[in-house]
Formats: sequence, structure tokens, C-alpha cells
Amino acid sequence: MKKMAARAAALILAASMILPVSAKQAGKTGWKNPYSDVTATQWSYSYIARLGEAGILPEASAFRPTAQETRLELVAGLYAMHLALGGKAASSDAPFTDVPKDHADYAAVCWAYESGVVNGVSATSFNPNGSISRQDACTMLIRFARVEKLQLTAVADASQFLDSLNIRQYARSAVTACQMSGLVNGYSNGCFRPAGYITRQECAAVLCRLLDAAETTPAAGSLTVNLADGAYDSLYNSYEAPPSGLVEKSDAVDLSYFDDAVFIGDSVSLMLQYYCAATKALGNAQFLCAGSLSATNALWNVSSASVHPSYQGKKMLVEDGVAACGAKKVYIMLGVNNIGYGVDYAAKDMVTLIDRILAKCPDVTILVESVTPMASSSTIVTDSLNNSKIQQYNDKMQSICEERGWYFINVAESVKDQNGYLASAYCSDNNSMGIHFTNAACQVWVDYLKTHAPAALK
Repeated sequence: MKKMAARAAALILAASMILPVSAKQAGKTGWKNPYSDVTATQWSYSYIARLGEAGILPEASAFRPTAQETRLELVAGLYAMHLALGGKAASSDAPFTDVPKDHADYAAVCWAYESGVVNGVSATSFNPNGSISRQDACTMLIRFARVEKLQLTAVADASQFLDSLNIRQYARSAVTACQMSGLVNGYSNGCFRPAGYITRQECAAVLCRLLDAAETTPAAGSLTVNLADGAYDSLYNSYEAPPSGLVEKSDAVDLSYFDDAVFIGDSVSLMLQYYCAATKALGNAQFLCAGSLSATNALWNVSSASVHPSYQGKKMLVEDGVAACGAKKVYIMLGVNNIGYGVDYAAKDMVTLIDRILAKCPDVTILVESVTPMASSSTIVTDSLNNSKIQQYNDKMQSICEERGWYFINVAESVKDQNGYLASAYCSDNNSMGIHFTNAACQVWVDYLKTHAPAALK
């Protein structure tokens, strides 16, 4: 643990996982910016300008810098770079039925498939609009470098991220190769977030680094990165497990621990907010809560009728609220308002919302709180919303946290009775909704949070 903590402290990064732009990429040829959503003040501007100058970006009126990069967009960018480097078009068709031959990027998909840069998600499906994860992006970048016979100079030794063991087996060597060559790096909290999605502007930065590497001959005697499959897999045998997933009980933290925390939630968390406002039970912790909030409606646009939390009197998207309040620890409990639409549905939207928070605030730490149970007297129990479904959702979110390198705080266990219901003494609305808390329950919740703080954050 000490070794990984030192690794985290040593990382000095900008507000993205990408290393700073080189002077070569600064955009000096008078590129005319066609994108309405890209300005010269954005951290990613010089990367985007560099790719624009090289003819690698698509023609469009908007770039969507914080949107998630899709599989097709990354393939199209790599194909444009391949052509810019003097490469030839594909000589055969691709077998995918979801990218028709008349699609503008069909040739890019054919090239990527023929060259082995990317495979489909099945024998006949490419999933062009699917978001691409950071580990998959690294895999494609290293395959591209291998196909193009590039030599990537090693600018750093291979090093473990806190969540390196969360990287899937097929992507491990590729991620390490990208890290050693300086194409990507981790966040200031020491994590790489391999299963997290990469944004359009992050991808632009990576492609710029790759373009620089393609146009540069390594200095004589310099060490180059091994691009072979599995070249660095053995390194992972000595790596330490990431401090994520279920948080176990430990000594209580003092209130200062919560000074940089924000709590996101629905009407259940509103009760905690009101309790803490009156008692300062969580010190200076901040809250972004709204009645009926869910991970689903949190993804909708803000309007006068929308369900979004307010920060300093202004209704805003959750991710914007997190950025505005400057939090570093993000506690989030959402689910009871959309579990009824399906456990997988609710979990998927929760992941999307968290990814949007991380895209906006990449250096925060995510702590998912389990959804608390319903009272035995609840009148809103249905076949699709009940304690069994809530437990299924909590189990799924705990598994996702373990995969993504997030923390899981099992608050539910502190307020359950022996039969798994919300204890009647802790329920403020027995014989109606049966989900909201009394002050006594809020104090139990606070005590649980104090004694279930991740060791790495203390």
C-alpha cells in the first residue's frame, strides 16, 4: 500500500489522463477552427488544431469535446492518420452488417478489420456507436503502431497504476506500452480507470502524441517500447491489488475528512442533508440532492421541469455541480427511483452518470453508497421494485465498483432489521413509501460513514 501511495503522490498531471501537448503540436499553420464548441482557451485546443492541420478530423460544425469517443470515431481517426502517413486503403470488405457499404467511414472499418487494428463485437457486428474504454483505446493504438511499423521511444519505466489489476488481460501490455511511450498516463489519484470511457478531446490528445511518434525517428541508442502482444504481461504478476470495491470497517475518521466530500442522492439523501445542516454531523460536507433524482433523469437536459440538484441556488447537471463545488470525494446513492425499470438498466445509467462526472472532474474519487432497503410496511412494493431487486442492484454496483476501481460503501447493512427490511424505528414514513429516514437513522448513517472510510483516503 505504501508503494502505491507513493506512486499516487508522484503523479503530477493536468486535468486529463494525457501528457501535455508538445511544442510541435501547438497549431502554427493558421488552422481555421470549424467547431462551434471548441475555443482557444480549452486545454485540448492545441491537440484538436494539430489534428485539424493534418487532415485527420472529420468535417463537422461541432467537435463534442466532452462526449464519449465511439469505436467508429477512433477507427476513422486512425484510418485518416494511416492515409496521411502514406498508407493504402483496404483491399477487401468487412463482414459487419451494422456499417453499410455506403457509410462515409466504411473504408475505415474495412481497413481496421483487414489490418487487425480492431475486431468486431461479434462475427457480423462492429457496434460503431459503442463508446470505447481507455483500455480498448490503448489496445487499438498499439495495434496501429505495430501495423504501421512505428517505433515508440520509451520516455518512462513501466509503472503500476493503483488499478492496474483491473485492466483486462488482453489490454495489459498495450496499456503499459502506451504508458511507457507517453501516449497516456494516469490521473492524479494514481488510477488509470481502464474500463472508463475516453472522451473526444482526450482521444484527440492521444492521437496527437501518436502522430508525433509516427513522424519522429528515435535517437540512436534510445530505448523503444516493445509492441508485441503480451510483451509486458509478466509485470502484472508483481502488482498489488487496488484499494477499491467494498470498504471494510476501520477506526473512525474525524470530521475534516468530509471537508472535500459531496453527497449526491435522491429524497433519501435529502434527509441526511437536512440532518447534517442542523447538526453539522458531517462537518463541511456538501450535498447535491433532489427529490425523485435518479441516474436516469440526471442524464436529461436541465429545464424548469427537470429533476436536477441545485448548487448555490442554481439548478444544474450533477457533473457541473461536482465541478462547481470543488469536491474531491464523491459519495453517490441513486437507484430507488429507477430500479423499477430493471436492475441492469439502472446500473447502466449509474455508470454513465459517474463517467460523466469523471469526464468533467477526472481527479475525484468515486464512492458508491448502497441503496437502502424498504420497510416491511411499504406501500410502493411491486414485482419490479422490492428489497430483492434493491439487493440485486447493490450486488451489481459492488461488482462494477471492483471492476472500475471505485469504492462501495454498504450503508444498507447499518439500517436493516434481521429480515432485511428498513428497521421500523429508522423509517419516517412507515405504512406509506417506507424508504425515508428518521434522525436516528441519519445518525447511524453518519457513524457508518465515519467508520467506513477507505484507508487510501485518510
